[in-house]
Amino acid sequence: MDRYLRLLRRRDFALLWTGATISAIGDGMSFVALVWLILDRGGDPPTVGWLAAAYTAPVIAGGLLAGLALDRFDRRRLLAADNLVRGIAIASIPIAASLGSLTTAHVFVVAAVYGFLFMVSLAGIPSMIPSLVDGDELTTANAMESISYGIAGLAGPAIAGTVIALAGPTAVLALDAVSYGVFVVCLLAMRPGAGTPKVHPTAESAAEPAPASRGLRPAIRFVLRTPAILAITVMFMSVNVAEGMLTVFLPVFTREVLGGGAATYGLLASAMTLGLLAGALLVGAVGWRHPLGRSIAVAQTLTGLALLALLGPAVVPWVAGTLVVAGLFASMLTAWAQTVRMRLIPAELRGRVFALLRTLMQSTPPIGAVIAGFALGGGSFGPAVVLMAALAAVPGAIGLVLPALGRGATAEPNAPAPFAPDAATGA
Repeated sequence: MDRYLRLLRRRDFALLWTGATISAIGDGMSFVALVWLILDRGGDPPTVGWLAAAYTAPVIAGGLLAGLALDRFDRRRLLAADNLVRGIAIASIPIAASLGSLTTAHVFVVAAVYGFLFMVSLAGIPSMIPSLVDGDELTTANAMESISYGIAGLAGPAIAGTVIALAGPTAVLALDAVSYGVFVVCLLAMRPGAGTPKVHPTAESAAEPAPASRGLRPAIRFVLRTPAILAITVMFMSVNVAEGMLTVFLPVFTREVLGGGAATYGLLASAMTLGLLAGALLVGAVGWRHPLGRSIAVAQTLTGLALLALLGPAVVPWVAGTLVVAGLFASMLTAWAQTVRMRLIPAELRGRVFALLRTLMQSTPPIGAVIAGFALGGGSFGPAVVLMAALAAVPGAIGLVLPALGRGATAEPNAPAPFAPDAATGA
């Protein structure tokens, strides 16, 4: 716990983490509400699949623009603007519903707006972290980011299921809109410029155009020329296809196989996040002594193998237990991968590279969502489970023997960060 308490004593990091966590809880509630809103309006599995795609696919376009903006403008203010706009978009659904004018098209448009702007915060938060903490605190800070999503995934769906049963899905969306406002307040309470590093060019680079003026080319070149980053990204893109399938699989499986409703779906969605939270807490609390690259590969392989257990008894306790175990391993690989990235990405490229990487990784869940929508439309639950498991386990197994994941920053668990965190040191 000392590692966590030390970070929370850093005011700017604490504000960022608290606001992001509250907003993430709102997001965890919202997706459940959007899915149930569509189902209540007569939507079928393919429609749910297209909703999940609309919720995530626009990140492909928005993510690249977000990376350029994060390296050009004040990241704190940019995140505040993003959360303000998304909060207004989400709030428009309960407002329209109260006026009797809500349509399915409106829900899809809001989902698309959310997806288009999503990368501003998703890439902006890790871009800010290295400038808010010391180099030896990176893994704990990354674990805390995972803990945010763990808390959100654990509490969000469960709260959403209860609120939906009591007041309907639009009430959940109203609560999410409030959570965006809380994050905006936290961001504006941080000191000006927090999380945006001061890059001091060398004499050799002074004559060159500033990195921000060269667009995405430096970020793309960096990823292609850094084998460890490239390998981890491809692995994560594959496992995220499985994640996209799971977002459609779980509500449909809950209704058609388990015979449950919104509360059961919320419980199962929370179960996987309970595993995510437990894994993140463990990773951040201990000093990991094993090579990070190989650890990532092992964790991804075990995530896929855990998903195979969904082929077991179709009862809520078994399914919930399976999701807890899968989430446990998945959270570990996420925190370690973020540490490797932060060690390797230059400060002046963090916004663009994190946006590029997370755009690539977030571009694949919509593919999985559409695949699952059509597969489950035909009642093919077993093949869908096998495919989800293979998409996670096979790339992980390949990673166990990749040279890129066994040397350098991926092999040295206590390697120093290749930068000096300016905000953490007061420079």
